[in-house]
Amino acid sequence: MEQPVRTFSVMQYMTSIRNKLADTPAVWVHGVITRLMDKGKVVYISIADFEEGNVKPIATVDLTCFAGQFAALRAKTENAATPFTIKEQLKVCFQIKADVYIPSGKLQAKILDIDPVYTLGELALTRMAILKRLASEGLLEKNKQTELAQMPLRVGLITGESTAAYKDFTTRLSVSMFRFTVVPAYAKMQGNDTESSIIAALETLRKDEDIDVVCIVRGGGAKTDLNYFDSEALCRAVANYPIPVFTGIGHEIDKSLLDEVAYLSCITPTDCAKRLVERAQESWTDLIEAARGIASSARDMLTDSRQQLGMAATRLQQNVTSRIQEEKTKFVRMFTSLERDTRYMLREETARLDRNTEGLRQGTRKIIDLADSQFKLIELRVKNADPETALAKGYTLTLDGNGKFVRNASQLKPGDTLTTKFRDGTIESTVR
Repeated sequence: MEQPVRTFSVMQYMTSIRNKLADTPAVWVHGVITRLMDKGKVVYISIADFEEGNVKPIATVDLTCFAGQFAALRAKTENAATPFTIKEQLKVCFQIKADVYIPSGKLQAKILDIDPVYTLGELALTRMAILKRLASEGLLEKNKQTELAQMPLRVGLITGESTAAYKDFTTRLSVSMFRFTVVPAYAKMQGNDTESSIIAALETLRKDEDIDVVCIVRGGGAKTDLNYFDSEALCRAVANYPIPVFTGIGHEIDKSLLDEVAYLSCITPTDCAKRLVERAQESWTDLIEAARGIASSARDMLTDSRQQLGMAATRLQQNVTSRIQEEKTKFVRMFTSLERDTRYMLREETARLDRNTEGLRQGTRKIIDLADSQFKLIELRVKNADPETALAKGYTLTLDGNGKFVRNASQLKPGDTLTTKFRDGTIESTVR
């Protein structure tokens, strides 16, 4: 007869496994935090391993930590030489003890401790890698090469709404002698939304083409908040911004990567505003000095011009006096010459008039005699051309029936009547 198979209840089985795991020593395990959920009494965390270039984890372990223990771990990281906050996407090294949660049968190790040095080393490497990429692409100096207005009076301000940083910044500007205009774009200045909200604020201010400078400020607080300003995306947004960006993050000792790429890094919001006032004051002083220089140069030029004008007036007066004297002398010469020439021309014209008068008197008679001779010659020619003169010489004139002269026999035909004129009469005849 077969022996009955021994069986266990689920509770017995899971309890046995938990007892076995209790003998497993605590170990240090590192990975990237992919989940962090605070449920009040218990904090649930998952860490995972990733292959390079792949966002899908290749191994994941779920961890738990009681709220009191997690508070102790957080205090440990925030009081480190370089403080940081335990958050998602952070690479950490936890000391864990294997355990199983019997109600769900799920492996769920407990967190016992954290190694801040490991995370700080990873953060430093990450920060160094980002800094190296930014430097290789020339982004550390790009925003510094933009041109800052001589009088940056229209200021874009990125900060938390109704914060001390906003008040400190605007108060410092308002008490200055210059009339600054502040255009605020509010953003989250700590926590996971820091990167996206500041980038969104930068894009909002970019639409205002009259803004001279953008200032990103926040007051003092936990040093762990500085890590949010090491965002590579945020650094690239500031480096590529078309106008100067000032930072006044409120940490006097540590410098974030955002400070490295900004046009100017200031230690506090008040210091940031102070730098703007100083820039405006320097430009105003330069303007006053330039105005004074212009006024001084103008006075010197006016004095020189007056002296030159006085000398020019003296030379002009001398030249005019000399010219008048020359013109007077020339006028006297011209008058004398004109008087002499006029007398000569009058004498010449008088003589010519006398000659013309005598010539007219003698010439008229000659003209009349010449005209009489010409008239008599014409009269003789007319008389010689008169038909009566021809008839007197024994010539005759023959006319046809129409009273026209007959010059050729071919003009006539038999039967035509002819009239022949003689000096002493006429006869008629008929052609046969």
